[in-house]
Amino acid sequence: MTLKEARKAAGMTIKELALAVGVTDAAICRYEKGIRTPKQAIAKRIGYVLGMPWYEVMDNRKEDAS
Repeated sequence: MTLKEARKAAGMTIKELALAVGVTDAAICRYEKGIRTPKQAIAKRIGYVLGMPWYEVMDNRKEDAS
């Protein structure tokens, strides 16, 4: 599951997740798009909020849908 899918499954907006984690909504957007990778401490907070392992947050590649 990608970060975006996990966030949506949790029923959170980008802004809500950003506030819960303590980063900007722009940072969450970059993490979701794979432009940036969060530092481990931030990945752990995102994982805690979304109920997913932190290492999955850091490995945000999309699964091949073919």
